[in-house]
Amino acid sequence: MQVKSIEVKQAAKVAAVMSLIGFLILTYPLAAAAFVFHVNIPHHDYAVLLFVPFFYALATYFLIGLGCMLYNFAARRIGGIRVEIS
Repeated sequence: MQVKSIEVKQAAKVAAVMSLIGFLILTYPLAAAAFVFHVNIPHHDYAVLLFVPFFYALATYFLIGLGCMLYNFAARRIGGIRVEIS
């Protein structure tokens, strides 16, 4: 079997959702713990912790989309990745 192309929007969408879930799991408990234990963090830093997962998800969407487009371009020129499944 040979992977000839990758659907750009679908791959980017799946990767963005996965990164959003992962970063939400990592940053929201951190922000909650800092708030509960009264860590001396300026209030605007809490907002940064809350919006970072969404920024990373958006960045992941565009970077994975770019990577898929580059793969599709290279696969058309030199052939795709060959995978043997048994």
